[in-house]
Amino acid sequence: MEKKETRDILISWIVLSVAFMLLLENINIYNLSSFGKVSVSLLAMYFFIVAVSFLSHELGHRQVARRYGFKANFEMWPMGVVLALVSSLFGFLVAAPGAVVIRPGGSAFMGGRKKLHEIGLKISISGILINMILGVFFAILLLFTTDLTILKLLGTAANINFWLAIFNLLPIPPLDGSKVFYYNKGIWAAVFAMAIILFTIFSYLF
Repeated sequence: MEKKETRDILISWIVLSVAFMLLLENINIYNLSSFGKVSVSLLAMYFFIVAVSFLSHELGHRQVARRYGFKANFEMWPMGVVLALVSSLFGFLVAAPGAVVIRPGGSAFMGGRKKLHEIGLKISISGILINMILGVFFAILLLFTTDLTILKLLGTAANINFWLAIFNLLPIPPLDGSKVFYYNKGIWAAVFAMAIILFTIFSYLF
């Protein structure tokens, strides 16, 4: 991993962790004084959850793209970083601090247009599926503990992963959903419906 990519990932991870904490702990522009009450353990919890959720999502895209011969690296979007932090202070979150940028390389273009569309779909949907799987995994773990600290961690982790899946499925460029929608509208509709159903079940049960 190059130094620039490592730096971009670290900055995006830190900002997104703080943004999720502000949003989910109801710390906003109207009660910023509450930020002073944030404990080290709470902040560490969000850093851990976002590391698992956000990094798994982006590295999923990266690894699938590289598997098919593309050059792929995570690149931070400075405006996206600022937007994530600012939006969280107003009660919503635009979680787009950066993305895996994919460039031609190797034998990726030797399969024709149809093959490229299949590969593009796999790359675009990989991060979303990872978040959905992680969401289900953390939700299932909730059934096996009564410890309040662990319940808080697992519940927040499941919530963030389901939320990331739904957010990234929105068919709005440059989000992954716009690419999945372009490559295969049927698959986009099925995965989007599943993400909504999983999040609804999780919200109802927990």
